Amino acid sequence: MLHVSRWLCAAVLLMGGAVMAETVSVGMGLNKPPYVMEAGKAGLEVEIVQQALAVAGHTMLPQQLPPARGIMLQRAGQLDVLLSVDEGIGGNGYFSEPYVTYQNVAMSLAHRKLPIRRIEDLGNYSVAAFQNASVILGERFKAMAGSHPNYKEYPQQIIQNNLLFSERVDVIVGDRRILHYLTGLLDHQVDASKPVAIHAVFPPSPRKAVFKDATLRDQFNSGLKTIQANGVYDAILKKYANLQ
Repeated sequence: MLHVSRWLCAAVLLMGGAVMAETVSVGMGLNKPPYVMEAGKAGLEVEIVQQALAVAGHTMLPQQLPPARGIMLQRAGQLDVLLSVDEGIGGNGYFSEPYVTYQNVAMSLAHRKLPIRRIEDLGNYSVAAFQNASVILGERFKAMAGSHPNYKEYPQQIIQNNLLFSERVDVIVGDRRILHYLTGLLDHQVDASKPVAIHAVFPPSPRKAVFKDATLRDQFNSGLKTIQANGVYDAILKKYANLQ
């Protein structure tokens, strides 16, 4: 009888552990190397979130969605987590600590020595930006883009890199990690070895995740602190900084 009681106690403990560990539905954007790659199964942002959740024993079920649909599903309670947001989206979710920081920059070829120190200076040069940059990058950039005869946006960002390294445009605008990654994908006929100058005319953009459940949010924040302290977080950053 004692043996049976011990077996039952062990079974209850195992069941309790299984209940605590969850498969978490995580909404994220469409492929955006190096942040989100391989249908949400890899990428800098994906791995940070995956590892932070794993600290609490959770596994991640990625769901790639256009931004508007992601917000709609999050507000309808159909996602446990939605990535890469800030509190400006509103709603009643529980926001995490920032887990990754995007950094939009202006990039030019170093040999040009372009004196770009503020957003307004971009008006003096031909500029290729990512799609909707004039909406996303603030009022000053919007004003510059709106009155600029040589400003253009491209849905396929690698076109920007091609234009820059083939010297058909003076400046490109985008997230620093994305631009670096895309440079490594350029056709061999384009000399992508030319040194570049980075003009930090935009503020950093820290990104948060929004959770349906406050407890899961707290577990994520705790897991994030753990991987930042034990070197896992820095290893992920380094992995994707070196990826070409």
